[in-house]
Amino acid sequence: MMQIFLDNIIFSIQKAGGVSAYWYELLSGICNSGEAICFLNASPVPKNIFEQKINYHPFNCIRESWIPSKYLRYLPMRYQLPAASVFHAGYLRVSTQKNILNMLTVHDFAHERKLASKFPRGLANTLQKAYGINRADGIICISESTRKELLHFFPAIDPEKVKVIYHGISDDFYPINKQLPVRCSLDMDLHKKFILYVGARRNYKNFSIAVKVMELLPPAYQLVIIGGEPWDKKELQGMQEKIAGRYHIFPIVNQVDLNSLYNHAFCLLYPSAYEGFGFPPGEAMKAGCPVVTTNITSMPEIVGNAGLLADKADPLLFAEKIQSLENDSYRQQVITHGLAQVQQFTWAKSVRETIGFYQDCWNYKFSK
Repeated sequence: MMQIFLDNIIFSIQKAGGVSAYWYELLSGICNSGEAICFLNASPVPKNIFEQKINYHPFNCIRESWIPSKYLRYLPMRYQLPAASVFHAGYLRVSTQKNILNMLTVHDFAHERKLASKFPRGLANTLQKAYGINRADGIICISESTRKELLHFFPAIDPEKVKVIYHGISDDFYPINKQLPVRCSLDMDLHKKFILYVGARRNYKNFSIAVKVMELLPPAYQLVIIGGEPWDKKELQGMQEKIAGRYHIFPIVNQVDLNSLYNHAFCLLYPSAYEGFGFPPGEAMKAGCPVVTTNITSMPEIVGNAGLLADKADPLLFAEKIQSLENDSYRQQVITHGLAQVQQFTWAKSVRETIGFYQDCWNYKFSK
């Protein structure tokens, strides 16, 4: 039987976020799979919202090093593993051991495209990713778009050791009976017409375009903004100048409230110009919320023919897509297609394919 070592250092990097959500769901599935697993860098007092839900007691938890995680995250894995072990890290790390199996998940190439963090963090990410890709025995890409980019940036990599394994979408999101009383603790009227924006706002996420879209739409439309980075005075002042009285900001929202928002929103506006996968469009479709987004990178893979896709991140194109949903029968058709499209993205499938890929790579390396 394979012995699997899972490095949880991602939980010390993020308090929340898409990568830690992915890692939590993968861990949860592998923990229930019957495989022999050990954890590295599990926090005894977790701050990450996903790690707080993990019961580490039944498992062997190893502290890799006394080096602080803010430095350790950039170093190759230092702990000596048993021969023929599987090592898989939540974020870009690999082991220098030659007699173990290194598995790596690659989410996107935003840093390589110079769309994300600036120097020096962007350089550190690209160097670490390149080191891992060149030493991995098996590479998981979270979309076909990411796989194509990997082979573009690293043409010497054998395509046979690269596999696309999509994320799942949480069962926390589902259509609710709107005839029943609303379950939502947020201070807003869910029966008013609102457009939902979920997640980070900076760089390629194009939040400024969402604001421009609101300026093009009739005053009846409101914008509800969930999560993302802390707001600064300049951002808030810009919102007040452009769409005063037409927006609500909720920095932290629990899953129950977020599901209510998806259910009652007129649509999700996701103007991102670049995504490795993109959770919000999948969550929205699973809750029965129409998705307006770009026909760029992984978005066509995720939303398929169920989304309203603009060929570029343009405010006028997005505004036209949103207003087309005023046709009730068309809007219902979009919702129905979305509910069908999202059925292919389950965590059970993602976990099953990941363990299967471990086994295939392990057999190839150790069963010769």
